[in-house]
Amino acid sequence: MKIKWVVLISVIVISFVGFIYFFGVGGAIAGFFETILIYVLFNPDKTAGYLASFYKINRNINFWFEKNAVEKRLESTISLASKKINEEGVMVLPHGVDIKWVEPIDRGAFLKEDNVVVCLEQSINEAKNLAIASMLYTSEDLIRESQRFIDSKVLKSLFLATSRKMLMIDRRIGALKFLNAEFLEPEILKYPSIKNYVEVIEKLDSEGCLTRLLIKELSELDAKLSPATSNLRAEQETVSFMQIMKRLAEKQKEVDINPSHRGEVIDITIMLVAKKGVIDPSRYIKFAEKCWKEGAPTLYVLARAQNIRVAAAAVMVIKTKGIYRVEKEWRFHIPKKRGGYDSYIAVLSRIQK
Repeated sequence: MKIKWVVLISVIVISFVGFIYFFGVGGAIAGFFETILIYVLFNPDKTAGYLASFYKINRNINFWFEKNAVEKRLESTISLASKKINEEGVMVLPHGVDIKWVEPIDRGAFLKEDNVVVCLEQSINEAKNLAIASMLYTSEDLIRESQRFIDSKVLKSLFLATSRKMLMIDRRIGALKFLNAEFLEPEILKYPSIKNYVEVIEKLDSEGCLTRLLIKELSELDAKLSPATSNLRAEQETVSFMQIMKRLAEKQKEVDINPSHRGEVIDITIMLVAKKGVIDPSRYIKFAEKCWKEGAPTLYVLARAQNIRVAAAAVMVIKTKGIYRVEKEWRFHIPKKRGGYDSYIAVLSRIQK
């Protein structure tokens, strides 16, 4: 993201100066319009937000402005939120969004080319529209190729938690309240387990493990099981996987747990570098060697704060030994009320010998 802005600013400055140098005042005017064009091309989602504001100012002229103001605001909010989620490390919402107005009975969503087309009935309640649109968009786009292999209640919980996350990115409290009342609470009344699933998912998200671990693993089901249209074993394992994730989400400090899931479909081992004051990575290297001998295909290494240095050192040695390769590696900050802490996740794949 920083590279994008460096490139954008560099292009704008160089071209603007060039226009002025060669064409004088006329060049300055041309450079101004070129700057606007470049910004629009680089930032279509933010541009949609600016268009929404323009339409809203003119809403008293004609209802067309009111309708388009709501449409562009929804598209901008959902697109920006989905990009922020994708920037956490895994592309879980790969498509854009396109809002269309239809009759109430035709409400829904479908994929068309590079966008998820979300069909809504017209409403002046922006919070209501945003809640419905985010839920429809998420249900259609979130790891869509693997959805058929996930237990229905687990999948519904992922949709609900991800939609709530999208709304909270931009602090859309009104939309969040509507989503809870319209979608979350009715689902919990029908299936009480969904409440527990959503709480686990949101706890994992607060620790940076939602997209980098839970959704990442679920997103790979299609690659593992295609061209099958369904798989009962996979659905069952998504439930047991959620139970393991609950154990991880609720872990207390200095309490040893085993959050690994060694199933036929979801087969991962999680190594927690979580011992206070540990400075020697050898125990974790031995653990990785044991995992390799047992045939564990995927090893996740999790650490935070002072333990990150130990975890990174262990990963480096494991890589050097040629038993696992590093597929992904993230260092990120977890914000908390009292400043937060740095966190680390590495994904290692077994090397056959």
